[in-house]
Amino acid sequence: MKNKTLHLLVIGAGDRGSLFGRIAVKKNARIVAVADPSKKMRELMAEDHDIPLERMFKSGKAALKSGMPFDGVYIASPDKTHYRLARLALKEGYNVLLEKPMATTPRRCTALLKAQEKSGKCLVICHVLRYAPFFQIIKKITDSGELGDIISIDLIEDVGYWHFAHSYVRGNWRKEKTSAPVILAKSCHDLDIISWLVHTTPKRVYSSGIRQVFKSSNAPENAAKRCVDCPVKDCIFDARKFYLNHDPPIHWPYRVISPEDTSEKARLEAIKKGPYGRCVYHCDNDVLDNQDVVIEFSNGIRANFSLRFGGEEMTRKIFVQFEKGELAGNLVKGKITKKTYTGKREDTKVESINTKKLGGHGGGDPRLVQDFLDMIRGNDFKDSLTSVHQSLQSHLIAFAAEKSRKTGKLGRIIDFKRYMGDVFKLLKKHHKKHKQYKGKSKKKKKKRRKRKQSKKKSKKSKKSSKKKKKSKKSKSKKKSKKKNKKKRKSKKKSKKSKRKSKSKKTK
Repeated sequence: MKNKTLHLLVIGAGDRGSLFGRIAVKKNARIVAVADPSKKMRELMAEDHDIPLERMFKSGKAALKSGMPFDGVYIASPDKTHYRLARLALKEGYNVLLEKPMATTPRRCTALLKAQEKSGKCLVICHVLRYAPFFQIIKKITDSGELGDIISIDLIEDVGYWHFAHSYVRGNWRKEKTSAPVILAKSCHDLDIISWLVHTTPKRVYSSGIRQVFKSSNAPENAAKRCVDCPVKDCIFDARKFYLNHDPPIHWPYRVISPEDTSEKARLEAIKKGPYGRCVYHCDNDVLDNQDVVIEFSNGIRANFSLRFGGEEMTRKIFVQFEKGELAGNLVKGKITKKTYTGKREDTKVESINTKKLGGHGGGDPRLVQDFLDMIRGNDFKDSLTSVHQSLQSHLIAFAAEKSRKTGKLGRIIDFKRYMGDVFKLLKKHHKKHKQYKGKSKKKKKKRRKRKQSKKKSKKSKKSSKKKKKSKKSKSKKKSKKKNKKKRKSKKKSKKSKRKSKSKKTK
C-alpha cells in the first residue's frame, strides 16, 4: 500500500537519528521504538515521538531481538557497530537503512552483501549525495552524452576547519581504532559519487596523505591543554569561540557536547571537563587531515579526489572534463556551470540550485528517507539508488586507498581487480569457517566425522608405509655397508699377500 503508515525502530538517538525521525514523521511513518545506551537520549527521542517505556532499549541488539514487528530499522550507531547490528537486523527479517560506512573492513562489507542476498530484505546505505539535486543534475548531463564521454573528474571536499576540529580532532571520529580511517568515515560519500558518475570498476588506485596541522609540534607557545586555561587569544580553534556565546542557539553541535542540557552554563562545563574543550594540538587524534586519491578506471577515465580539513564552509567542488565540454560546481553555493565547446567562447550555460533550502546534504536526506520508505511499501528492492550492491565499490576504493598509502615510504599503486579478488577469498574462507559450527544436521555431522576418521586412517597408513620404506632402505643400506667392508678387507689382504711375495723374490 502506497499510503501505509510504517512503524520504524531507530538505533542511535544522536544527531542523525533525531534528524531521521523528524523527516520520517513527515513521510507518513512513525518512530515506535528507540535504542541508545544513553538514558537521556532515549528519553528525548521518546518524548518527541510518544514512545512508551517498554519500547526504549539500552542496546540495538536487545531491540532487534525483541521480536517486535518493525517495518524498518534505521541504524545510526557508532561506525564499529554497523556491521553486527545490520547483519542481525537482516537475520531477524527487518528492512535496514544503514549509516555509512557499512562496515570498517573489506571482509565485513562483502559479508553484509551476502547477508542481504540471503535475507531477501533491503539494505540501503546512507550515501545521500546521490539524492542531492546538485549531483543528480550532473549525473543527467553525464549520462545524456551531450558533452561526449568523460575524460577526467576532479573532486575536492572542504570539510570546514571548525567541523574538522569538532568531529575529527576532538570528536568521535578522531581515532582509526575506535571509528575508521577518515577516507572511509568521511569521504566514502565522495568516492561513491565518482563511482556513480563513471559507472565502471577501477583499474588502479593510489593514495597519499598526512596529518599536517593537528599535532603537538604545531601548538603555539604557552598553549594549555584546555582552551579555558589557554592564554593564546587569537587561536581560531578556541572552543569558547565555537561552543559559547551564540545567539540564537545552534542545535548542532550543542547537543553533541552536552546532550542532556544545551544551556550556556552546561556547555561551559562541558568544555571545561569533556573532550570538546581540549586544545586541538594536544588531542589523542591520529586520522589524517589531508589526503589525495588517484583512481584510474577500466574505461580510461581518471579521477582525482582531495580531502582537505580547511575551508570556511563545508562543501564539495567538482570539475568534470568531457570530450566536447566541461562542468564545474560548488555544492553549498548550489551553482553548476556547464560549458559546451562550439568554437565560440560565449556559449556558456549556467544553472543554479539553492541547496540551503532543500535540507541536509544538499537536499539528499529527505529524498533518501522517502525512497527507503517507498521501497518498503512497494516491497520492491531492485531500484535502490544506494543499495549495498551500489555502495560496496566506494568502500573498497577507500580500503584500497589506505592499503596504497600505508605500503612503503611513498605508497604503492594498487591493482584493484587483484585487490578485490583477495577480499572475496577472505569472504569465502570466513563462510567456510562459519558453516562448520552453525546450521548443520546430525547426519551431516556424522558424515563429517566419518570423513575425518577416514582421513586420519589414510594419514596413518601413509605414515606407516613411509616408515616401512624407511626401514627397508635402512636395512639395505646396512647390508651394502657390510658388503663394502668385506670388499675392503679382501682388497687389503690381497695387497699384503702381493707385498710378501715380492719381498721373498728379492731375497
